[in-house]
Amino acid sequence: MLKKARNSYVTLAEAERYIQERYAGGDPSRMAWDALADIDKSRLLLRACTLIEALRFPGRKTDLRQVLSWPRNGHRDIPGEIRHAQIEIALWAAQRANNGMSETGRAELIAQGVTSYSIGDLSEHLDGSKAAQEAMQCPAAALLLRPLTGGGFALC
Repeated sequence: MLKKARNSYVTLAEAERYIQERYAGGDPSRMAWDALADIDKSRLLLRACTLIEALRFPGRKTDLRQVLSWPRNGHRDIPGEIRHAQIEIALWAAQRANNGMSETGRAELIAQGVTSYSIGDLSEHLDGSKAAQEAMQCPAAALLLRPLTGGGFALC
């Protein structure tokens, strides 16, 4: 199902290792992930890769025959931020599904193409592609991906 460099930036084993290294056993995200069957984990990783692929990245693919957007600009390696963002999006989706938040609320509005809404004094305007918006809803992935999408960069 998961084929690295064909439909995913990571393998299931890499995702498992990343989550075990970074999330405590009692963390709600990790508990939701650990409760899933491997096939469901793979599906979430595939969906996360699809969302990342919907983003616009500056530059060009290293090889025009490559299926995925990365590597880019002549580099041979895929940035850790891309691999980590894919895992973070899948993990975030697992927790949302576990909490009964899958495709409800804000995510549903985005999926329906709503570009702005107001609740009392709170208002929000969303633009860009729906898939890109969905990928950037995951806070950890947004932090990882923003510099790669032209949304800023870290200063040394």
